[in-house]
Amino acid sequence: MQRDPYSVLGLSNDATREQIDEAYYSLKSDCEAKLFEEGKVGTDASRKLAEIERAYSDCLEDLDKRISFDSFGSNYGEVEQLIKDSRIDEAQRKLDTIEPRDAEWHYMQSVIYYKRNWHIESKKQLEIAVALDPDNAKYKRSLDKMTAQMNGAQGGGEARSSEQQTVRGGYTQPNSADATSMACCNTCSTLICCDCLCECCGGDLIPCC
Repeated sequence: MQRDPYSVLGLSNDATREQIDEAYYSLKSDCEAKLFEEGKVGTDASRKLAEIERAYSDCLEDLDKRISFDSFGSNYGEVEQLIKDSRIDEAQRKLDTIEPRDAEWHYMQSVIYYKRNWHIESKKQLEIAVALDPDNAKYKRSLDKMTAQMNGAQGGGEARSSEQQTVRGGYTQPNSADATSMACCNTCSTLICCDCLCECCGGDLIPCC
């Protein structure tokens, strides 16, 4: 029966990458020093080295799983994944259950509003996020890009507030006339808008901005 890989390396199950590496290289060095000795010593060292190599690989694989769970197993991680999957209604419902409503909450609400093409409401949420966490570069960068986009599109009619939207299925939706107007923004404005919330919209669309 294969031993627990963490036990082989003399570690606990919550060991960090640095601890795993340190234990592995230390044990490997000890085995390699005995590897070419005659008799049982050399044979045992060879067997132990193979066990260490296997344990090291298993520990790194488990560490990757733990990191992935910490990232996407959290509440905000679930909301972000739902947004990436274009399951916007589910993302909103999940976000509504999260308390307290900190800066990240308002940032994620901004992303959801942006996905619904509610740019004015999206910008308001970004402003709240920045006010709550003024040193966060992600929030500030997103707000700056959103502000620049909206200033450049003034008079174009693509940004509508919630007062101009009708209720459908529990969520406010743009009127058909408003939706048509929203679609009329020029190509440059649209690209900047797509780029402004890059964390949940597939990366940096416009690297130069």
